[in-house]
Amino acid sequence: MSTPPVLPKRARVVVIGGGIIGCSVAYHLAQMGWKDVVLLERDRLTSGTTWHAAGLMVTFGSTSETSTEMRKYTRDLYARLEAETGVSTGFKPVGFIELACEPDRLEEYRRVSAFNRHCGVDVLEISPGEVKELFPLARTDDVLAGFYVREDGRANPVDATMSLAKGARLLGATLLECVPVTGVVTKRGAVAGVETPYGTIEAEYVVNCAGMWARQLAAKNGINVPLQAAEHYYLITDKIAGLSPSWPILEDPGSYGYYREEVGGLMVGLFEPVCAPWRIGGIPEDFSFGDLAPDWDRMGPYLEKAMRRIPASLDAGVRKFFCGPESFTPDLRPIVGEAPEVRNYFVCAGLNSIGILTGGGLGKVMAHWIIHGRPEVDVTGMHIDRLHTYQSNPEYRRT
Repeated sequence: MSTPPVLPKRARVVVIGGGIIGCSVAYHLAQMGWKDVVLLERDRLTSGTTWHAAGLMVTFGSTSETSTEMRKYTRDLYARLEAETGVSTGFKPVGFIELACEPDRLEEYRRVSAFNRHCGVDVLEISPGEVKELFPLARTDDVLAGFYVREDGRANPVDATMSLAKGARLLGATLLECVPVTGVVTKRGAVAGVETPYGTIEAEYVVNCAGMWARQLAAKNGINVPLQAAEHYYLITDKIAGLSPSWPILEDPGSYGYYREEVGGLMVGLFEPVCAPWRIGGIPEDFSFGDLAPDWDRMGPYLEKAMRRIPASLDAGVRKFFCGPESFTPDLRPIVGEAPEVRNYFVCAGLNSIGILTGGGLGKVMAHWIIHGRPEVDVTGMHIDRLHTYQSNPEYRRT
């Protein structure tokens, strides 16, 4: 029998969830001077969605100034964190290329890149020939242009989370694993503490960073967090001759795919246009480091289309076809901020596959918001108060 964990009697802030977002919130609260922070993770750090994230660290692509600034800050944080904590984030600035193969997409990305340049992201429009030079295995006969950011790249999601966790501990925060939060206690419409199987911790603030469990946890206090877990796929091939880890990440939405080197093989990540929700009724409390049985029949056509962009991948063996759940929101924007229903109950969840690449910036924004009582940036597009209760009903979430 392992001895039960010893919990503090009280904390100023309790962060619920030990993925990239929770660890970033705890790190930034401690960094800004609030040391009396306790993070509770029901299993192990990264065990929800973070551990199987693809680890793209991309500043290109958003038409929100807030999101773009959070991406830039996150990239810089991952680059410098190892020096502070001694734990590598695995960040490698190999570069990033977004492909435009249709006139409409070319028009869209020219607008996006103009906006991103306005925000200080160094986006270059490059020719199909230059795409081929940077990623020689790619088929470029139908490419109109690529949009290239030299400073972008990839990080290791687990390492980045562990580095933030170490940083938070070094700054004085307490992080406890294998302590599930069973409920949030409120008094007179405000947060009073959290309940666990090992006792109650009094708290002034709670931050729900429970990822795909955030909706179920929030619902216990009548708080509306409409997010839904859905299947997310990637395939990893056997080794492919000539594929270099120094090549940039390639993204081709027209083929539903993104591509990067993975241990000598190619990772082919998929965003299929017709998605599959997972566990509408609720995510099992004990689901940890879990993957799902892939639906080859449904995904076959999407996978084939994606792999045609890198013809060598069609001839390579398949090392793994992975399916894991991630949470998505109705408008593909995160759910962030103080819940309208309960004072000092903050939510930071529903990251729509951009948790790793905005996690650092989002943690900083949340910490400032909690400490100063208001956000320092425009959060209109991601504020929890934009959402409606009907968006949490099962049929709506399924659709």
